[in-house]
Amino acid sequence: MRHKNFIYNHFVYNNLVGIRLLFQISPKNIILYSVFQMLHGASWVLQVMSVQYFFDGISENQSGMPGLAIKILLLGAAYAFAQTMNGVANCYGQILNLKVIKETNKILFGTIDKKETIAFEYAEELDRIDKAVRGSEGVFWVSTTILDIIFFYVFYFVMMSWYLFSLAPILGISIVIIFIPNVVARLLHMISFEHLENETAPVRRKMEYYAGCFIGKEHYKETRLWGCGSYFFDRYNEVLKKLNRLHFCMQIHKEKINFCINVLTVSAYGIIIGMLVHSVLTGAVSVGAFAAVFAALREFYGFMDEVISERLAVAIENMATVKNFFEFIKEDRGEQEQIRLPERFEVRLDHVSFAYPQTENGKQKNVISDINLRIPWGQTVALVGENGSGKSTLCHIIAGLYPPVKGTISYGGVQRGAGRIGNGISAVFQKFCRYSMPLGENIRISDMDSDRSWDKLKRICEDVGVVPEWAGGMGGMLGREFGGAEISGGQWQRIAIARGIYRNNSLLILDEPTAAIDALEEKYLYEEFGKLSRNCTAIIVTHRLASAQIADRILVIKDGRIVQDGSHDELAAVPGEYKTMYELQRQWYQ
Repeated sequence: MRHKNFIYNHFVYNNLVGIRLLFQISPKNIILYSVFQMLHGASWVLQVMSVQYFFDGISENQSGMPGLAIKILLLGAAYAFAQTMNGVANCYGQILNLKVIKETNKILFGTIDKKETIAFEYAEELDRIDKAVRGSEGVFWVSTTILDIIFFYVFYFVMMSWYLFSLAPILGISIVIIFIPNVVARLLHMISFEHLENETAPVRRKMEYYAGCFIGKEHYKETRLWGCGSYFFDRYNEVLKKLNRLHFCMQIHKEKINFCINVLTVSAYGIIIGMLVHSVLTGAVSVGAFAAVFAALREFYGFMDEVISERLAVAIENMATVKNFFEFIKEDRGEQEQIRLPERFEVRLDHVSFAYPQTENGKQKNVISDINLRIPWGQTVALVGENGSGKSTLCHIIAGLYPPVKGTISYGGVQRGAGRIGNGISAVFQKFCRYSMPLGENIRISDMDSDRSWDKLKRICEDVGVVPEWAGGMGGMLGREFGGAEISGGQWQRIAIARGIYRNNSLLILDEPTAAIDALEEKYLYEEFGKLSRNCTAIIVTHRLASAQIADRILVIKDGRIVQDGSHDELAAVPGEYKTMYELQRQWYQ
């Protein structure tokens, strides 16, 4: 009973879910696909009947040469129709598969896009996304398995069984009897492959990570410099061996079942041939029927092996991954609520605490602890502190990317809820993105709905120091991936800052955006930034306290708490964290 429920819940149910999704994507195309499959199945039966008609005509020789010519034409037409429908059905399936992949990827990406940013800090969630991405690739072929079985294979087998039954009832009955055990045996594979997919997903993701450390663009320079390629290669091999062991055990199990099925199929084939010969000798069937059935048995068992060993087996093996896709997109409950912020707002944090998913001795450790903060509109605030003090995390919380585990954050009275902030906030993070796309689009991507005039883009580039000639003009491609220009880290950083300023905002967050720029250029850039941020609230994270002096207010963060709050002059005049850091940095420039 457990296996029956498993088969229904994981194969039949998920196939029905897949078919419903396909009908939602393109109902007319799915109906047309089913019609083609049914005509394809009928064409093979017509081919068998035309062979019998041809050989019976030769043996009886009733119509002479004109009748024989007609039979040859009919036989040729039947074969031509079968081959034509085979090509049409397969070609249409390939075309429809491309359409379905486009739509399922759209659904998948939409579901991922609606996830909270904090979800990507969970290893379990990354595994689920990885499994869902793999599953989306096989939705069409797995979900159309039932359609193919019903409209092609079952339709063909029913018509062939009826045809054989009309010749000799025992032939039609035997075909049905031997077909059922083959299908049941294949369905039992699903139980094993369900467990295999769940075991291999985290192992596979780790293997891909080690491969990226060895050959990926982000890692290869340091990997070569430190000479640690062999280390990552060894780790890759270690995980690969584990993955191969899991697949090896599954393949052994699979081949044992395949062997039993093949023995059953060959035995059944011999029995039917024997019954067919006996029927001819006793005069139960004609010589033409014998020739037609004998020739058709190869196709019959070929289709049986195809539906069981290929379509059904592949569908069962991949159902675990497709099921992961279906379960993942269940979370998509429609458009995510957009939180609209006032045109001007103050930022307020009340008793805000935050902890990342990673645990320490079984307990989560707060990175931000019980912070109370009010930032009036139009104020420029600098966050300073040691590495790991929680500055960047606090910026992520203020930007609305991470939800507090305790406390509340509001913007002009609008509290951050479960939705996504749709306006008013822009940010440039230390690990900014380097998009392989034209220079102009690299900047405009932050606010695609805003004014797309060249004047605004040109003005921001001039203010930040972005030179169009870096890419051969605003339309020039950046990044070597697609044959574009490769520029320096500092130039990329200026583009990232221009991207953040381009977006219409009331709050602009700069999380150490000038790490790749020297001190003199940073001073120039912050002076320009001071002018650009006059009409918005600005939060700056920096390690260089000289740059923090442009801020109206400086917050000193230590161990996830605000330990000092004031202007540069106020904080430098009293003993504390700020004065200690300021005196240490000043010594370097004396």
